[in-house]
Amino acid sequence: MSTDTAQSQSRETVGPAVGSAYLDAVATRTTAHASWLWAVALASLVADGVLTIYGIRLGLTEVNPVAADLIASVGALSALALLKGGAVGVAVAGWVVMPDDYRGLVPAGLALPWVVASVMNVVAVGLAL
Repeated sequence: MSTDTAQSQSRETVGPAVGSAYLDAVATRTTAHASWLWAVALASLVADGVLTIYGIRLGLTEVNPVAADLIASVGALSALALLKGGAVGVAVAGWVVMPDDYRGLVPAGLALPWVVASVMNVVAVGLAL
């Protein structure tokens, strides 16, 4: 452990800084399309869930270790409802406290990984058939 206070107070920013022109531009674009992004997020949530359950029934396995453990404990439908419901709950809470100009980042943050997961599930299920 170091006691060097000068080094510990020096921090580098990784990625776009809050208030940067790039982040402001992304936030403006996503906020302008927030309703559409919420629809994409919810549609991809359903698609990911349905494809995950279908894939498990085909004999595929969940690659997310947290989800896999929960699925083994309570079943696929209950586990996915809990996990995805929790994610949506956190997103809604974030939406409420997020400054108005940045709110579109919330549904974009849900939509992006769920769309990617849905596409991966389509490929996995397609290969399993």
